Amino acid sequence: MKSISKELVQRIGLMLAGIIGIGVFISFLIEVNYGTDTCSFMVLALSKRFGISFGTCVMLVNIFLFIPVVLFERKLINIGTIINMFFVGYICDFCRGLWTRYLPQALFTVQPYRTLTFIIALIPLLISVALYMNANLGLVPYDALPTIISHRSHLPFPVVRIVWDFTAILIGVIAGKHLSIATVILAFAIGPSAAFIGNRMKPRSGKAQEHALEENT
Repeated sequence: MKSISKELVQRIGLMLAGIIGIGVFISFLIEVNYGTDTCSFMVLALSKRFGISFGTCVMLVNIFLFIPVVLFERKLINIGTIINMFFVGYICDFCRGLWTRYLPQALFTVQPYRTLTFIIALIPLLISVALYMNANLGLVPYDALPTIISHRSHLPFPVVRIVWDFTAILIGVIAGKHLSIATVILAFAIGPSAAFIGNRMKPRSGKAQEHALEENT
């Protein structure tokens, strides 16, 4: 029991570090305005369209996407799912307020500082995503739904994920946000990069989400 308890504590630590890191480093990408991950791109557009904060919009989108996850694949839900849903967006909002107040705005607006800020923030963002993924304590609904669709349709996950991400981009564009090349690149790069980094971390808990799906077949 002690070894199991210790492993769980370690996984919770990874999950929390990942969620905090995701919120912090996405805030840098938003301020630099070169482009973000596809989910943030969509949420930024919707939050501006409806006049609500980014954090509140993240929460509302996640709640909406949470419904089919509950209906079709509850085993993908865990404590990490809930914490991610309700805190990542607000961590990002909080950090953006700090950067506006305390950091030189040249970091986000003037070259070469702007590009350097983007690159420097992107690497720890990928590491943070990998930490969250490898904690295996639940998928955020945005990531869980393409997993479910792939499993139930028997379509290759990479294909489903790309279609899913570009659907989010389309929603963002329709909502009025300008699409940058960085967002398109990140649509292809974040998932594989985070998986690559995660594999190098030698996760202790294995592929819990995959096992959960296999148990339902």
